[in-house]
Amino acid sequence: MDDRWKGPERLPATPIVHLDGFDGPMDLLLDLAERQRIDFGRVSILALADQFTAAMDHFADQVSLERRADWLVLATRLVHLRSRLLFPASAQAAAEAEAEAAREIQRLDERIAMRAAGAWLGGRPQLGVETFVRPLSERPRETGYVGLMEACLAVLLGPDERLKPIPVYTRLIPDLWRVSDALAHIPSILARHPEGGRLIAFLPPVAADDPNRIEKMRTAMASTLLAGLELAKNGSLRIEQSQPLEECWLRAS
Repeated sequence: MDDRWKGPERLPATPIVHLDGFDGPMDLLLDLAERQRIDFGRVSILALADQFTAAMDHFADQVSLERRADWLVLATRLVHLRSRLLFPASAQAAAEAEAEAAREIQRLDERIAMRAAGAWLGGRPQLGVETFVRPLSERPRETGYVGLMEACLAVLLGPDERLKPIPVYTRLIPDLWRVSDALAHIPSILARHPEGGRLIAFLPPVAADDPNRIEKMRTAMASTLLAGLELAKNGSLRIEQSQPLEECWLRAS
């Protein structure tokens, strides 16, 4: 093109910047940032400063000092807005940011530990690849360890003791309160006292010197609670509880 058709370079009202997420004049960038119409957190403050400095150097001889001062104020406002996104506005926000950073660091440490554990497991000998198991015997075992112990005991007792019956340990199960007992016991009490009472009032009496008192009381409490829930499900009574973890109150429906 002939140089005679070229006009003088047009001076911009404000410097033009080319940033991530924005391409245009700085005054428009400031307006969008102040009205929160752009994700200003994506903008690189370093790129903004470099392009502003280059524009100031390029138009130093063409733009008046007053306009360049206005540009400097514009750039200062942009840097201030960007810095507010980098630093918390209050002590509470700073504490929350610090706690979030600590949680993020912990998550990163956990990921590193998981990757290390995965690498360690991946380096272990794999069954069927590096290591192999001994094949099972074709003849299965005909007895177990209990039979072996009984045979050893018979040998150790001698011929006179072999004919005697071997005592077998049997655990004595105490007479516990069952759900069926509670299903019959609860309606009988509500028939006499419709206002009901606490769950403990529906438990059977257990002697204080009973050696199995603790086990019997726990079993009776569980059986009575299950029976109460079943009767409440059928509409035979109501179970009330004022607060969580408080004792239940059984009433006639």
